[in-house]
Amino acid sequence: MTYNNNPLFTDITSKDCLKMLSCFHSEEKIFSSGETIYHFSSQKPVIGILLHGDASVLRYEFNGSRTILEKLEPSSVFGEILAFHSEEYEAIHLQCDTNCKVLMIDYDSLMKPCANACACHTKLIQNVTWLISKKTMSLSQRVEVLSKRSIREKLYCYFMQESLRQKSHTFQIPFTMSDLADYLSVDRSAMMRELKKMKEDGILSSEKRMIRLL
Repeated sequence: MTYNNNPLFTDITSKDCLKMLSCFHSEEKIFSSGETIYHFSSQKPVIGILLHGDASVLRYEFNGSRTILEKLEPSSVFGEILAFHSEEYEAIHLQCDTNCKVLMIDYDSLMKPCANACACHTKLIQNVTWLISKKTMSLSQRVEVLSKRSIREKLYCYFMQESLRQKSHTFQIPFTMSDLADYLSVDRSAMMRELKKMKEDGILSSEKRMIRLL
């Protein structure tokens, strides 16, 4: 298995990747659909790479309702900003949407100074810092969506973000309609009614997960 095409290992050779992964006590794990990959509060901090499959970062509230914080696809890196013990994350976990294979890397081993002052280790830490910056931007975009008052404003803001990210007015969202409602923290029925009105008003067209902004 080669990992150097993952953003965590940008500008690091395959040989150096394998050498560091051995030093960092990394391991590959396989999970079934619906299984929990990682609890962000109850386990040792890690940085993980989703090698195969799809997964969701979920938060469950005291009343049993859930919020989808993030959707992960193959090559996604998780834990680089949430992998710290905190009561704030006690209800947050990563769950498989499909069967998944994950590479787990011990966070403390990765971030501690290298005794040999290896250039590849220094580069890896720089990549982690870049990923944290990227994740912070992603979280800021989510806050922007949730800050909108109406369901229409939330939908349009999210669709505009996806349009810019995918560089097209026609794009596929990573959510089912139920999951999209969870992600936006809105009632699904109310969201579907608003989507219908947006189509009637000529703002967009949609076919399942495909959205086109008009």
